[in-house]
Amino acid sequence: MTTETKELTDQISESESDQQQTVSVRVDDIIVGRRIDHAIYDSNGVLLLAAGSVVNTRFKQLLRDRNMPEVQINSQDAAAVSLNAAFSENTKFDDAASGIFSTELTAKLDKLIESGSMFVANTGASVRDSMVVHGCKGYDQEERKKLFTQQQEYGESLDGMMRNALKGETPKGSEIAGMAASYLTQLTADADSVISAAAEAGKDESLSQHCLQMSLLGMAICTELDFDETNVRNIGLCGLVHDWGMVRVQDKIGKCRRKLNSADLLEMQKHPIYSLEMLQGVAGIPSIVPLVCFQVHEQPNGRGYPQNRTQNMIHMFARILNVAHCYVSLTTSREDRPALMPYAAMEFLLRLANDKTIDAAPMRALLNLLSLFPVGSFVTLTDRSAARVIRRNGRHYTSPIVQVIQTPDGKPTDLEDPKNIIDLNQSDHQIDQALPTPGKDEIDLSSPLFDGQI
Repeated sequence: MTTETKELTDQISESESDQQQTVSVRVDDIIVGRRIDHAIYDSNGVLLLAAGSVVNTRFKQLLRDRNMPEVQINSQDAAAVSLNAAFSENTKFDDAASGIFSTELTAKLDKLIESGSMFVANTGASVRDSMVVHGCKGYDQEERKKLFTQQQEYGESLDGMMRNALKGETPKGSEIAGMAASYLTQLTADADSVISAAAEAGKDESLSQHCLQMSLLGMAICTELDFDETNVRNIGLCGLVHDWGMVRVQDKIGKCRRKLNSADLLEMQKHPIYSLEMLQGVAGIPSIVPLVCFQVHEQPNGRGYPQNRTQNMIHMFARILNVAHCYVSLTTSREDRPALMPYAAMEFLLRLANDKTIDAAPMRALLNLLSLFPVGSFVTLTDRSAARVIRRNGRHYTSPIVQVIQTPDGKPTDLEDPKNIIDLNQSDHQIDQALPTPGKDEIDLSSPLFDGQI
């Protein structure tokens, strides 16, 4: 065998070896700026990217142009170029009616509106004044474990209440109020940790977890808007029960995890009416709660449902929960599309605020609360390291506090080391790109799978 033939044979053997030890990586998950040690080939053995190359935006676009949603990457490189490949789905980084409008019911709502119940005023001190600001500090791991356990227990309890209400049983308002009160205490102690834990626990995307996330986000936004304890608790109650009518919808048309036809869409839009009916017999909740739940899907521009109300005819709590609903819905997968990356969801919500689909005031509060790169989301920094956003940073929307989870060459960091927690407003490094959440097939706004619908 000649030297030239041997070199060619070695190259072919290396190519075959590279392809045999590969894993499938979504193109959307590939981190720009990371170097690969092994060549990348297509299914026909054609070289796509040479060994030693740095992944760039042009390479990702070329893959998309070739209609390649996934690419085979050597297993030794995969963890460096994709967080999904580096961390498994279960990884935790902190250890851790009738269908017809009831004249009687809507008449009651109209009376509430006319009586001035749309106006929200404080009778006590702003909850925001008692919020603990942690700065450049990680989460309390023991409290974090308790949050995950509680979120699971609350989800099961809430699911049982919804199912029993569908059967005609009256839920206990005191139990629901207890959940809201507990959330308020925890939000005051560490809002960042509570919100990110709820989002992570909500990966099962059940209706009960959706309601829990809505309650927490609604309370946090309400706090950011300087409301007092009574108002914050009340909006928490509204979030917990606002979508109970969806149980009846699911009983009729299924889980709604698909593109709905016009008939199914009409049925789905009746769920605020069903919620209103289910809440009528619940003792121990303020009278304003059913009204707010009825209006959560109304929009300031008058294009919402079920009554096409406009800005001043929609309760402030409903406008707040509408913003929370949009964020949670966009970051939740559907049958016709994956979830949006949290950063992409914030981008889209800013557009919705601009055209008055959502109210600008609670949207600004959500931005203050989560930052432009939301708490719990993943990013790369300008030094090519990967990080998770763990805390907001005042009004520095683009420079949150992050925890570095991978070195620039893709190696995992020590999550117990406080040096890996960085205040980007005080650092030479900044966010370079937003990343999909490990374990979730998230997309960005440029994806053809995103049709702009919530």
